[in-house]
Amino acid sequence: MCYTINTYSLTLCPSPGGRGTLVATMQTINLENLKKLGLKPNDAAVYLALLELGNGTVTEISHKAALNRTTGYDILERLCLYGIVGRVTTGKKKIYAAESPTRLRQFLENKKQVAERRLEDLKTLLPDLQSLYKTELKPTIKFAEGKEQMEKIYNDALETKGPIYSILNLKNYAEFFEEAGTKQSIERAKRGIKEKVLSIKNETALAWHEKTYKGKKKLQAHTEYRWIEQKKEYSTAGEINVFDDKVIVMLSRPDENAAFEIQSQTFADFLKIVFERAWNG
Repeated sequence: MCYTINTYSLTLCPSPGGRGTLVATMQTINLENLKKLGLKPNDAAVYLALLELGNGTVTEISHKAALNRTTGYDILERLCLYGIVGRVTTGKKKIYAAESPTRLRQFLENKKQVAERRLEDLKTLLPDLQSLYKTELKPTIKFAEGKEQMEKIYNDALETKGPIYSILNLKNYAEFFEEAGTKQSIERAKRGIKEKVLSIKNETALAWHEKTYKGKKKLQAHTEYRWIEQKKEYSTAGEINVFDDKVIVMLSRPDENAAFEIQSQTFADFLKIVFERAWNG
């Protein structure tokens, strides 16, 4: 009776001494061990076939490994890159020969070095990937510089499903963002969005408020201001809008001119609590 090992496609008939069974067992063990070292199953089969043959053409080696010639060629070329198979050209023929099995150590060392380089590359790449990664618990942040990009973030508040809570210092802000602020206020009233504003009291703020809201009943119906006395120890310019699950921060000091939006229900809710306490106080 003959036995066929499918993995290696080698048919063996037991000899009187049982040597065929022993060889088959060793081949299976070697194949599995090479796979554990990181070789793909077909790569391991080709390498073992070549160890047995010593050298051979693509056709001979592929036949020994029970693979088609195209697959065998691709594998042999890959094993040459790994440094565990050598190649010479005789006329139009390519002859492949197995390098010493000690080359497997270098093969593994090379894989180790590649993995270490990739780990170093990952350290650089990871922050960018983390910023893209989203979960329900992780805040997302958008950042903008320059008036045009800042205005795009600012107008995200017009998509709110509820009221807007605003903390505002118009000094050094109204001058920079007056037109955009006026347009947003008008559009907000058209959409029926209400806003509560805690504004620092100064000449700029009072003048802008009168100019924007005086005699405009619809705007007044959707906007309520309360005034905060400015404290000298704090230097602010810009606006914070809190709504839904978002917080928009507009920074308009001459050396800043930037905006960012944080989307986090937990963070927005914290600021809503603080705002309501300040509003009621």
